[in-house]
Amino acid sequence: MSLDPYISCPCGSGKKFKWCCASYYPEVERALALEQQAQHDAALAAMKELTKKHADKAAVWGYYAQFLYNSQQAEQAEEAVSEALKLDPNFGMAHFLRAQFRENEGELIGALLLYRKAAEGYDPEAHDALTNVYLKIYQHETMLNRPVAARTALERAVHFQPGVAELREQLEGEFGDESPLPVSARKKYAFRPTAKPLSPTLATGRLGDARKAFEQLTALTPDDPAAWFNLGVVLAWVGEQPKAVESLQKSIDLETDDHRAEEAGALIEVLRCGHGMEAEADHLAHGFIMPIREPNAVMQMLQSWGKAGKLRGVRSDQERGIIMGVIVEELPSLLAVGGSTLATVSAKLIVAGGAIRVTHPNRESSAKVADEIRTLLQLAVEAPQETTTPISLGDVALEALAQPIQTTDLTATENKLRDHARNFFENIWIHRPLKSLAGNGPLDAVGSSVLRKRVFGVVKFMEDCFKAVEPHKQIGEQLVPIDVYSFDALRHKLGLEYVTADPPKVNVPAEAIAAPAPAAVANAPVAEAKPAAPAAPAKRDISAMNAAELAGLDLAALSVEESEQAMRAALKLDAKELAVAFAQAGVLKPFDPAKPDRYPLYAAAITGASVAGELAKAVELTEQGEKYDAEHNGGSRATDFGLKRAQLFVKMKDADKAVTAFDSIIARHPEEGKFYTVAAEEMLRLKSGANALSFAERGLAKAKELNNRDLEGHCQELIAAAKRTA
Repeated sequence: MSLDPYISCPCGSGKKFKWCCASYYPEVERALALEQQAQHDAALAAMKELTKKHADKAAVWGYYAQFLYNSQQAEQAEEAVSEALKLDPNFGMAHFLRAQFRENEGELIGALLLYRKAAEGYDPEAHDALTNVYLKIYQHETMLNRPVAARTALERAVHFQPGVAELREQLEGEFGDESPLPVSARKKYAFRPTAKPLSPTLATGRLGDARKAFEQLTALTPDDPAAWFNLGVVLAWVGEQPKAVESLQKSIDLETDDHRAEEAGALIEVLRCGHGMEAEADHLAHGFIMPIREPNAVMQMLQSWGKAGKLRGVRSDQERGIIMGVIVEELPSLLAVGGSTLATVSAKLIVAGGAIRVTHPNRESSAKVADEIRTLLQLAVEAPQETTTPISLGDVALEALAQPIQTTDLTATENKLRDHARNFFENIWIHRPLKSLAGNGPLDAVGSSVLRKRVFGVVKFMEDCFKAVEPHKQIGEQLVPIDVYSFDALRHKLGLEYVTADPPKVNVPAEAIAAPAPAAVANAPVAEAKPAAPAAPAKRDISAMNAAELAGLDLAALSVEESEQAMRAALKLDAKELAVAFAQAGVLKPFDPAKPDRYPLYAAAITGASVAGELAKAVELTEQGEKYDAEHNGGSRATDFGLKRAQLFVKMKDADKAVTAFDSIIARHPEEGKFYTVAAEEMLRLKSGANALSFAERGLAKAKELNNRDLEGHCQELIAAAKRTA
């Protein structure tokens, strides 16, 4: 049946059928009909004849290529596509056909590039053709872990087919408010107002023209951060990840508003998680693949792990032969008291295609699991093969998430989840070197005027990823997220305070602006204001302070306990000089019965003096601390101070005083084997073989007396080393 002459032509020219392919399309239909009737030779002859009659029509060669490919003549189909492109290098149909050829051959990247050429080649009025090509682009970008480009492609498909409800539902499901993606990965990015107006080419309907318009604008106004941001967004839309990151980075460097820098920075982090950006990414899936030799042994291990609670969340797809789950490790008992036990994910596991694969954002974690599997299964699996692939955005914050494996007290469980997340972000992640911060950790980067603006986006991306996978709890008939961690605390710890170039905008509902106040309310008498009762002074949380706030504390006004809190907070922030200052101030304060143990303060002050090369002062502090401890703390820290003094004498290269100090410790604790070995090791550092041998032999005798095999072996090793030194 012939096409309606008033609909768009199937070749994608954008013209109505009657003005485009109507003169020869009946011949195409006739050839297709012959092919369906198994009259292949007649059909092929008809198509060849058509190419002779209309050799100057690119569309004819396109129809011919499609016919040949459907007839399993791939090589001839490629030649026909080449003929079409000779006539029209931008012919969308030809690029689309060639993209399908590459896709069927498994060339994902090559196919995607060709689909994008097709999108630029098709006329903007060719809605059906453009819908098909953008759906293909959406599928490929999704597989490449590029959600920003995928969303744009799906939006374009919806734009060209607004009446197709399924497409709108798909867009809402994958990128709407209920999407599992982090906000920075699923949001609809908008252009920012630029210093100069745009070229009219932006309104053509082609993303390629929008790209050219912003490239021209950045050349004209290279100091305009909005122009660079807009160019970066367009480049992200078309899947040009590296160039998009470069443009967005320029926008951040020029930006004076931290909120806008944050948005650009978070987008950069999303782009870096996509295919092709592995070398620049801070977040990767570190995996190990082990081909299976004995499936039964593997299944027995998985069943055993399942019973033990080590393998959780198991899902299986019997038709595809896939088993998935997570391998967990129970957290230490310190975090697992009070009737609730937590575990962290050691690796994600998938068994498919005759192999086991384990992945985790932390390489050490997945490597440990792979080694354990190999140790358990031995020859039942082959040696692990390491892989590094783009990470699923849902796994970016995996290390910060604990999961309850035994819950009797929901409140206690939630508190433990919060403790785990807070410890990860504020004590581990805050110091982790990141490529996005030029190899610096976030805490160090905020001290750089150049890197500070980038930290906003890095933190926002991590926040979005964490919020997207936060656990939920049942309240009535609703599932509500558990507020596990507030990233405002992390920003505060980093000292990130927003600088805003524009006045802050307050979102006020339209109805609140439009509706006048009811007369009864407008004319109501105003109650006389009563003075508010003075608020009780808020107790400051020194442990949550950032470096700048700690530096602003009055040392003299701090109590002993507050001095120790400030010292510990400074150490967590790697602000060593501040920590020593708090320790030195703390040890000089009058006796406080609420805090009799001052060893942590003395230890930090002693270390500070030692690092500064003031060894005599460090020894003096040790003696003062030991005296204070004896007078006010029952001498409970005498051994700790003794060890400090002995190690200081070693650093001073005074072997005689070091030996005396160690002998004093051993005399107080003759049954404690570690003191013999520590003393011997320290003597070896001094190259005092005779003294090292004496301590090691005394330790060996004590080990035999206590029947301590580990201590015995250690002492024998030290004896051998001492004899070599002597």
